[in-house]
Amino acid sequence: MLSAVTPRDLRGMVPPQPMEIILHEVDEGGRPQLAYILPHFPGPLLPLLQQRGVTVSSEMLPDMSGVVLMLQLP
Repeated sequence: MLSAVTPRDLRGMVPPQPMEIILHEVDEGGRPQLAYILPHFPGPLLPLLQQRGVTVSSEMLPDMSGVVLMLQLP
């Protein structure tokens, strides 16, 4: 189930840019939901999001070209 929020595609960026963008937008607040498209599942990002109280869900894109990461902010 894709999020109602239009995901921001971060697949073309060099690490750690995607992680920095996601954490910055989470810390800014302002929106209860965020969504991103990443080239793979961001395991190292999960503990940082959990520390911030963010609920995370994900799913593979139908064409297998990336993962949609959906965030529900507290």
